[in-house]
Amino acid sequence: MSAEHSSRGITRRSTLLAGAALAPAWFLGTGLGAPGRAGARAKAATAADFTTVRNQWRDTLIGSYDTADPVIAGYVQDTAGTLSGLWSTLDTSASRTYLWADLDSSTVSAVQRDVVGRLRQLALGYASPGSSLSGDPQLLADIRSALDWFLAHKYGVTGQYDNWWDFQIGIPLALNDICVALSAQLTAAETATAMAAIARYLPDPSRVGGATATGANLNWTCAITTVRGALSQDAGVIESAMAAIAQLFPYSTSGDGFYPDGGFIQHKVYAYNGSYGVSLLQYLTYLLVAVQNTPWAASADQVQRVYTWTQANYVPWIYRGAFMDMVRGRALSRFYETDHRIGRLTSATLLQLAGVLPAGHAHTLRSQVKGWITADTYQDFFRYDPVPLEQVRVSSIALGRAVVTDTGIPAGSESTTSVVATSMARVVHRRPAFAFAIAMDSTLIKPYESANKENLQGWYTGEGAAYLYLATQPGHWTNGYWPAADKYRVPGVTLDTKTLALGTNRGSTNTWAGGALLDGNVAAGMGLSFAVQTLKGRKSWFCIDDAVICLGAGITSTDGHTVETVIENRNTGPNGRSDVHVDGSVVLATPSSTPTVFQPQWVYVDNLGGYVFPAGGHVTMVREDRTGRWTDMDHRGVYDDTAAYTRRFVTMWVDHGISPTAGSYRYIQLPAATSAQTAAFAASNDVTVAANTAQVQAVSRSGSGVAMANVWQAGAPKAAGIQVDRTASVVTRRADGKVGVAVSDPTQQLTGTVIVTVDGAVSAVTSADPGVTVLATTPNLRLAVDVGGAAGRTFTARFTA
Repeated sequence: MSAEHSSRGITRRSTLLAGAALAPAWFLGTGLGAPGRAGARAKAATAADFTTVRNQWRDTLIGSYDTADPVIAGYVQDTAGTLSGLWSTLDTSASRTYLWADLDSSTVSAVQRDVVGRLRQLALGYASPGSSLSGDPQLLADIRSALDWFLAHKYGVTGQYDNWWDFQIGIPLALNDICVALSAQLTAAETATAMAAIARYLPDPSRVGGATATGANLNWTCAITTVRGALSQDAGVIESAMAAIAQLFPYSTSGDGFYPDGGFIQHKVYAYNGSYGVSLLQYLTYLLVAVQNTPWAASADQVQRVYTWTQANYVPWIYRGAFMDMVRGRALSRFYETDHRIGRLTSATLLQLAGVLPAGHAHTLRSQVKGWITADTYQDFFRYDPVPLEQVRVSSIALGRAVVTDTGIPAGSESTTSVVATSMARVVHRRPAFAFAIAMDSTLIKPYESANKENLQGWYTGEGAAYLYLATQPGHWTNGYWPAADKYRVPGVTLDTKTLALGTNRGSTNTWAGGALLDGNVAAGMGLSFAVQTLKGRKSWFCIDDAVICLGAGITSTDGHTVETVIENRNTGPNGRSDVHVDGSVVLATPSSTPTVFQPQWVYVDNLGGYVFPAGGHVTMVREDRTGRWTDMDHRGVYDDTAAYTRRFVTMWVDHGISPTAGSYRYIQLPAATSAQTAAFAASNDVTVAANTAQVQAVSRSGSGVAMANVWQAGAPKAAGIQVDRTASVVTRRADGKVGVAVSDPTQQLTGTVIVTVDGAVSAVTSADPGVTVLATTPNLRLAVDVGGAAGRTFTARFTA
């Protein structure tokens, strides 16, 4: 298919890639407003078109590759080694009541999903050239027999039970792949039985679980239905998928889907770029590949939209190949879906997506993936990993080999673009040496999801949590962090230390979560307010160049519990040897669970960075070994890792006492700084904390000419040369004869204008976003910013000084 013109003559229409204006009029060539087009296309479809869809779907599974390439051959053979073990434990007896002894249940739907998932793996092993299992007649006979048994006893003949997702999505995905991989070996009757079973539970791709399908669920159902239609040679079935998936592409304004600011939401209130979002990208990619050069091929506009998503909704949340935990929802608690494993799967998917993109976009993706493959020293892209349920496909391994050996494709450098995604209350401040990410919550975005007995200890993972990524510590979050860490001391959070029930939700009533962005510098803020706790407070992170100024104010509670703000809780690995330095002296040399209180001017942790306390104060610290299990936070009882993991943690916090009345904190974090840099910054730095109250928090940094303010209450006094008549987040920069101002409404609730006054005159306007009105340029700059309906977006204006 041409990048600019589909095979059916649909002309390329302009799209508003920065907004939510694209109506679902076209997707994969489906004209919802053009009566008769779908029927005409269905009549035009031929047997060859169905074969093309099926074969191109098979290409995403296996593809063609050089079996003489030692890396690819090693991957294929290592895969076969694992599959041989699965095959050896498959019950092939005539009297069997299960296929695998460890997967025997008629009440847990995930068990059936895992059963057919194993059959899928065996089918792919049989169909993969160069595998020791390739073409094995006995394996084929055992797969066919097991598939017949499964469809006669477990799926297609029973009512739906337990989790609808397994019956309507999980099992059908695997069944389709089996039938595609073995399309030349299965009889028409065998394929028809499998397709009828899928249709029994998923007759309509627009509905799942008794509700309208949205986001990743919608994409899954449409991919399933398209492949089912191809295998059944039923154009009407494919048309139903094309009509349904048209709803996927418009940007969302609430609930599930993609947002222009980089957000992706699933289940209405959870950030999910790195879980549901990744699976959506996977199966959308496979679908785009499968329908190429058929009557259902994608339009250029829709291919462009997918590329835009890769850059705005995926790339910002990947660091050196790892997909940040704060946008992975409850998948954070799955040992088989760690940040590096999901990042690797994303890279594998992008390599396949590049095949349907215009040349320039394809080159960009391949370069980015090459950079991640090169940078990820923790998870080898080309080494077979038997742990994930969703394996990197050998077709992607072959594509990856082609990219890394192509000298014409440079290894992409790590992004240094900071992002404020107010839609999902997430921020990332990216610098050459680190990425500092913040996960917040509000009435619109919940702090964590716990469902299906997963992520039961995720209480604080999205409540002002700070996630620091360093090139020197690639395995920090992956290497046993979540099973071993103290879940009440997630970095960045301010919390009531009361013990919480597993999976409990305290109901945030906070309406402020977001910030403003200017020239890569970020002002972020979040309020603390709950339905079932009296804890309140204001939290700000002012990210200026290589420093993060962390402020807290108005911290109060009457619940009778100790309130703490966690500065750091770093995993230094098994028997971690990172020393902790307080004002230049090593402390906590011997690991102990007994806390020690210090009054530092600065703290440095080896290979991590520095923390400066310009106002002094008490900091409690511990360097201890902690032991935990993945099953402490995941009680599903299906595919568990029950091993105990011991890791050494360096933890620092501010103790605000029991029921504080006016608690506060201030410290400056210097990620990736050396000990000497930390000491020098503590001795003399250019950061001024202009205000730290419940009304306004503000800072300035003279060396960069940046000032920032989070104004929490209307009528707050001027701070750092910034005054706002209502509430807002503001960033200003005056340097090199230029002035920039950025303003946002993190509450997303204001209507009308916000008046912002910035100290100092300007001479001329060079640019201003729509919605910004310049009211005065002297003696001070005065702006009116129409924030109504902007969904927390940053408005920017620029001037000559």
